[in-house]
Amino acid sequence: MAKVTEVRLTIAALIYGIEIDLKLLINNFITPYHSDLAFIHDQQVREKIKVRFQKDNQGIEIDKNLDSVIEYLDFNEIIVTINENKVFFSPIVQEYFKSIFKTLTSIAPIRNRVMHTRPLIGGDFAAVYEFVRTIKSSDPVNWLTTIETRLKIEKDPSYVLTLTIPFFESEPEISAVHNLPVPDFDETGFIGRKKDVEDIKKLILSNKVVSIIGDGGVGKTAVALKVAYDILDLGEKCPFELIIWTSAKTTMLTAKGIEDIHASIKNYGSLIDAISVSMDEKGKLEDTSQKLNEILDYLLVFKTLLIIDNLETIQSEEVRNFIREAQMRCNIVITSRIGLGELEFPRKLSGLTEVESANLIREIARIRNSDTLLKLPQATLVDIASKLYFNPLALKWFVNTVETGISPNEVLSNKNNLLNFCLSNVYEKLSKGALRILDTIRGARKSLNTAEIIYLSGMQPIEVRKHLNELFTTTLISREIVGKSNLEEVSYSITDFSSDYLSKNHILPVNSVKEISAKLRSLTQSVEHISQVTLHNEFSLNALSYRTPNERIAAKFLTEALSFSKNTEFVEALKKIDEAKSIVPNYFETYRVSAFIKATAGDYLGADEDYRTGLEIEPANLRLLFYYSQFLLFQIEDINTAFDYAQKVYLLRPNNSFTAFLIARCLNAHHKYDEAIEIIENLLKGYVNPKDTRIAHTDMIRYLQNKAIHKIRIENDFTGAFDCFKKSIEIFEICFKAKNYDYKVIKGFCDALYLYISSIPFSILSDHFDFAKRLLIEYDPQISISPIKYKILLKFCDKFQVESIDGILLPNEKNTQAANKLTGNIDRTSIAITSPYVFIEASIGRLYANKASFIDINNWTDWKNIANGQLVEFEVGENFEGTCAINIKIR
Repeated sequence: MAKVTEVRLTIAALIYGIEIDLKLLINNFITPYHSDLAFIHDQQVREKIKVRFQKDNQGIEIDKNLDSVIEYLDFNEIIVTINENKVFFSPIVQEYFKSIFKTLTSIAPIRNRVMHTRPLIGGDFAAVYEFVRTIKSSDPVNWLTTIETRLKIEKDPSYVLTLTIPFFESEPEISAVHNLPVPDFDETGFIGRKKDVEDIKKLILSNKVVSIIGDGGVGKTAVALKVAYDILDLGEKCPFELIIWTSAKTTMLTAKGIEDIHASIKNYGSLIDAISVSMDEKGKLEDTSQKLNEILDYLLVFKTLLIIDNLETIQSEEVRNFIREAQMRCNIVITSRIGLGELEFPRKLSGLTEVESANLIREIARIRNSDTLLKLPQATLVDIASKLYFNPLALKWFVNTVETGISPNEVLSNKNNLLNFCLSNVYEKLSKGALRILDTIRGARKSLNTAEIIYLSGMQPIEVRKHLNELFTTTLISREIVGKSNLEEVSYSITDFSSDYLSKNHILPVNSVKEISAKLRSLTQSVEHISQVTLHNEFSLNALSYRTPNERIAAKFLTEALSFSKNTEFVEALKKIDEAKSIVPNYFETYRVSAFIKATAGDYLGADEDYRTGLEIEPANLRLLFYYSQFLLFQIEDINTAFDYAQKVYLLRPNNSFTAFLIARCLNAHHKYDEAIEIIENLLKGYVNPKDTRIAHTDMIRYLQNKAIHKIRIENDFTGAFDCFKKSIEIFEICFKAKNYDYKVIKGFCDALYLYISSIPFSILSDHFDFAKRLLIEYDPQISISPIKYKILLKFCDKFQVESIDGILLPNEKNTQAANKLTGNIDRTSIAITSPYVFIEASIGRLYANKASFIDINNWTDWKNIANGQLVEFEVGENFEGTCAINIKIR
């Protein structure tokens, strides 16, 4: 409900501006050409206007005051009058008014709902504001007032709260019946609170249930009573026929301490009794349910404002149910230290200002004839007021206590009685979750945002928000909005008043403080690590950007999610993702990390959806584009879209190894091998660390192999293919000499060597026997690491028609058991076509067979084309898991 009043007043102000400008249009272009109301074509409308005018202007001739008459037209009548008299306007104005006539007509019922305090309907604000936003000073109609109003509202939205919007369709004159008590602030007069009174008055007149919430003694009752009297003094404009005041106060604070108030409302039954008596002194019903029905019937007949003072004393589900039902029939105001939550429009009441506080002390001191306080300078009085939280009751208590002969300093040092009176009632009603959050903020010793509370308390986000709402219906915590535009965040802190009360009455255990401090240190260290990772490499998986404290906490959860994912604990990882999303729903990094984890877990569609969501939030983020491009290229195999995103990233970071590798791999997928190789060569011309140099050489070996295969299959260029294979092998030798190689480099070299021997015709290969043999002998230790070593050896012996290679054992020489050839059939039932293995059903059983063990398979296309049931010849060997098929040939 928090925006209802602001929206309603904003619409009213804008429509009122439109009315003024349109009335001026009539007075400038229509009334000067008329001597009577003939320009209003509808006779009934003319009669109504005469009645309205003469009611306020008895004895004044209406025809001689046409300019004033226009003030008595309502919004729809203004529009109709202009439309019926368009002949008096220039063609440009006529055409312009024709273009906006339908919009203005649609605003008329909105105006009625606003001005008559009727419920708004969806789209009312948008319809009015959109029209006002589109008008400009250069339009054919002079929109001076409307534009000025809009600009003021845009500069200061609270400006509308200062406006009084006039309209002439007033309610019938009424005489309100009331039982308002004599104000208890008569002694000093009502000091300050002008804005509070005006705000609350407007809230009451535009909301069904309004609560005035504040610390004990802050002046809730005084403000409510002042507002009630102001409403009563509206006279014929008062919207209520009946104003009922009931008080549930049970105690009061005096100089001697807390004293009971015997004539008070202490439970639901006595509340119903008090309301029933206030409505009808003759009501003698005994049964509470009968009285309730009588009250509800009464509320249907009379326009009623019901005020319940100090409601926290008797809060119960029965009272809540009564308010739920009664609010459908009347307006309700409550004062309480604890709000009702979803039932109300809350208005918090803070302490007085410095000047108001000093004035209050002086006023009471003057009445008490206290020279001691009257002689104190303004600065001292302000300091005293500050130590008493600018609380009116505390200030009165202070003056009264000083008057008993106690020194001011002694009074200020012994205010525990005051604190207990003002806050104990609130603290005792808090739930365990609310107390836990309160202790978390206290233990942190600083203000915390929602995400920090979630992290430090260990509570679920939904529970934290629920209990924060509970706390904010009290005055134990305050909140402050920090940041700008869509990055605004709310931080919560303990009020000074509450902090003093809690420290004196509810000491926080040392272990709790240490635990929260340890978590804060851990958070700081984690965030520092994230910053270092991000600064070192913006495309690292663990690199995370954050702009707000809430995003900082979300980043911590994302780091934990990646840690779980690394250990294949995907369920736990996604739980952390959900926590991060609940903290900051529009944090793009959450969707990037979530997508990566889902892709790793095999949920490609879920990953794609998260990447798209992230890009909707941050469409130009390089890290997000980079990871989505990788996903599209390697998981989805959408190489066109992957290339588009990779190109965007590369153009902005051309000298970054990560972007260079990505764009080159996309080019490779597009069979643009020369361009891919050129990208990597350009990268290597600058400084590249050893790891990235190794990756660059690995990729170049692969690109050269792919280029060679392309020349063989597409161009039938075996000589060119030979050169590519030879160059890829030379790159390996460069890595080897530089001692900068790993298994992937070795694998690339072995693949190139095998393809070089198996794919190039003997007519070209025959002159290079010594070159190939040298490679096999010189790099035997490295080749031995590869599972295709014996494929290479067998192919070499078969190609060059030799029995053996010097110093290198062939499979049958190494293991006579493996020399026995067996036959079997391929079984890839229930195995994905992209899996790098199959099974072979043979007479000795079912054996595992890796893709690398197939002698005649050179690439993934050949691998995917192997049919289920294909007959093969193989030998029996061993791998790290046991017996398997090796040296497999298709038959």
